[in-house]
Amino acid sequence: MSGQMMYRLPVEAVERVHMRRYIAALGASKARQDNRGFYHYAGIHGAPGRWCWHHQFSPRTSLSARLFLPWHRAYLHRLEQSLQDIDEEVSIPWWDWTEGEGIPEAFDVALIDGEENPLHSSRIQLYPPQVPEPVDLVTERNPDGLLPVFSFPVADVNGDGRATLGEIAAFLVERVDTFEQFNDLIETVHDQLHVYVGATMASTTYAAYDPIFYSHHCMIDRLWSLWQKRHGITNFPPGLEDIVLEPFGLTVGEVLNVQSLGYEYARSVADLTLAGSGLEET
Repeated sequence: MSGQMMYRLPVEAVERVHMRRYIAALGASKARQDNRGFYHYAGIHGAPGRWCWHHQFSPRTSLSARLFLPWHRAYLHRLEQSLQDIDEEVSIPWWDWTEGEGIPEAFDVALIDGEENPLHSSRIQLYPPQVPEPVDLVTERNPDGLLPVFSFPVADVNGDGRATLGEIAAFLVERVDTFEQFNDLIETVHDQLHVYVGATMASTTYAAYDPIFYSHHCMIDRLWSLWQKRHGITNFPPGLEDIVLEPFGLTVGEVLNVQSLGYEYARSVADLTLAGSGLEET
């Protein structure tokens, strides 16, 4: 992998260069049957690894701490590094659920040019002793109508009685100034998107086998990054910086700054300096 800064771009049409790269790399990763491949990383979150942090807890430890955001940042980073071993220019795209009306088309089509779309679904196959009983499933989605809205008057800018995802995101980034409140509120929003996608994504045990999981969490990570730029990169509860985010071997302090991990977020290719980026559109 090169030492240049990588940029995570939004999920767009499958014809876009960054999407073509991601689709190809994810497909190749799914074909790997070792600890470098997609299925290894998918298994870290729920079954069989069960390392994930949610609502201040992980099944792997008795520690209670707000590690949801840094743990998932480390998770995305390690998966992205594994994809960059396949294509050094690839990055995970973020699903901007503050815009659009549902599952992005890139994840919703089963075939691309007559070939299986690796973003559409995954086959989950687990066997003892990893799990008590054999598992053989294909990920599914069951979107629950319209995207979530919230009863949250302080974020309801237009006063229509509901706070949209766009209004909530803007409120969290711009007006919430303590990490604890930001973490807890964004995790609630995160939960509702999992419920919205439904089926596999609504199951902590298997959610990470659905490729949309990673683009959803990229959006969460992006909002945290935007919040950090406004309220401080190291604005984080003291005393937790040296905690190791297992199984990634990174400490909380090492993941607080996305640039130190070698990536940034951009809204479009037009926002980037294209020289040497590998992302010129054709």
